[in-house]
Amino acid sequence: MLEFYFLYRGVLKRLRSGALGGEMDRLAEHFFRLGYKRASAKIYLSRIARFSRFAGTRCGPMPIHQDVVDSYLRTFPADTPRIGAVSALGHARRVAPERFIIAVPSEEDDPDAPLLASFSDYLHRVRGLEPNTREGVLLGGRRFLDWFRHDHPDQDLEALTAEQVLAAVEHRLSLSATSGSRTAATAGDGPGQPSRRCCRRQR
Repeated sequence: MLEFYFLYRGVLKRLRSGALGGEMDRLAEHFFRLGYKRASAKIYLSRIARFSRFAGTRCGPMPIHQDVVDSYLRTFPADTPRIGAVSALGHARRVAPERFIIAVPSEEDDPDAPLLASFSDYLHRVRGLEPNTREGVLLGGRRFLDWFRHDHPDQDLEALTAEQVLAAVEHRLSLSATSGSRTAATAGDGPGQPSRRCCRRQR
């Protein structure tokens, strides 16, 4: 199934290596079945493969302990790529739970967990959102809370102002613009292959 997203043998070989190498085709099928756009699925699969190679050097074929996941996430100095990695690993845990030793986080480890759980319940019961849609909304909520904790560490969420909400939105838009520029520049499947957007313009 990986061949649907990636063309080059070297890329496929790299994706199928590491601690989760044997699960990558299942993961590709998972994103296909959920209806993810090809570009989005490739980003998720690449993120999972990067973790897979990291975990492979630490636990090999053994189940992946939470300490390995935490060590990997600490390699990201910025919030945005770290949150993207967490989202990708969430898919890996759902598709291949047997490959992970699940550690249930406490509220001390994740002080926002009760709030996000309550929000998820609201999205399900009141808004009627499906799990995949709820996941996207919750990811946005997690990103907002991370920004808020970082930029206003001594302020209660209840004291949030309209100006701070606008600042958070501008922050997210700036990151999206930067990410979009990088994606457009690297949309080809391999070295020397132009992006599909460029090819469409040339036609």
